[in-house]
Amino acid sequence: MHNSENNRMQHVILCGGSGTRLWPLSNRQTPKQLLPIFEGKSLLQLTYLRNRPACKGVLAIAGAAQADLIASQLVDEGAALRCISEPVGRNTAAAIAIAAFVSAPDDILLITPSDHLIGTPDRYEAAIAAAQQLAEEGYIVTFGLKPTYPETGFGYIHHHGNEVLRFVEKPDAATAIFMLGNGDYLWNSGIFCAKASVMLDELLLHSPAIYHAASRAAGELVRTGAISREAMTAIPSDSIDYAVMEKTSRVKVVPSDMEWSDVGSYEALTQALTEQFRYSNDQAVYIDSNPQNSTVIGTGKLVALVGVDNMVVVDTPGALLIMQKGKGQVIKQLHNWVAENRPELL
Repeated sequence: MHNSENNRMQHVILCGGSGTRLWPLSNRQTPKQLLPIFEGKSLLQLTYLRNRPACKGVLAIAGAAQADLIASQLVDEGAALRCISEPVGRNTAAAIAIAAFVSAPDDILLITPSDHLIGTPDRYEAAIAAAQQLAEEGYIVTFGLKPTYPETGFGYIHHHGNEVLRFVEKPDAATAIFMLGNGDYLWNSGIFCAKASVMLDELLLHSPAIYHAASRAAGELVRTGAISREAMTAIPSDSIDYAVMEKTSRVKVVPSDMEWSDVGSYEALTQALTEQFRYSNDQAVYIDSNPQNSTVIGTGKLVALVGVDNMVVVDTPGALLIMQKGKGQVIKQLHNWVAENRPELL
């Protein structure tokens, strides 16, 4: 039995994520996936538009604080939308379980984060088609990305073709360099594809506590239109990787060399803005300074860079960030300092 409508999938967008490494641009009110800085669109809107051809509708799972903004951004793009508001975040396994419970058992769910940028639509579409085929056969599919540099901030997948040999934790630098050179390791993208019933079967088998608590929360949602804080808090907090993917025998991987970024740092953001979107700030002036290697993102006041290079300048109403490129990982420390000393700015 297949769904009608040309067997199109159900798109599930996981809208969590706070984008702490993009503070002050990204904050609690408008996290990075909602910033309309990509030629006037947000990462969330680009995610929807990228997947719309393959999917029959959108189920967005959002934190209560951002649910209205998320819904309005998707509706602005013409999405046939259901939005589930989480009163408290309980990680990806809970969100995916609830999505699966409120879907038809035979629905194939294409589960994506809301904050990725993909620059090669043809390769992405090919990966989606391959994943849908494997999902039809009863597998839970993860998307693996051919690594382009030795990243230590991602999980990896050791694979042979579509077979997953094992999932690998975030590596140290030496291991990352080995895996890049070896060729049999992929970045774990956090994009998944599976029938709702298969995802629930494997959750019940490998993480029954999450399954049962999410079942109660989803039942409450169906009955009352909302999930109570109590029901949501009762779901154990765990990632889908630990709860299911690393334990299930029904896993396959689709390797892809699509151009992909999780826009997880200012270096990644400025690269995407300048390379893909030809971004320039007409309020920025460069004197004795190279406009090609510095980026000014701001609210509209004149920003002059004099005699400095390789800078990122972020001007927001509450805070001004001036950062040397290459120091993006240190923003976490800045975020911690702000949390302790100026929490109102988060």
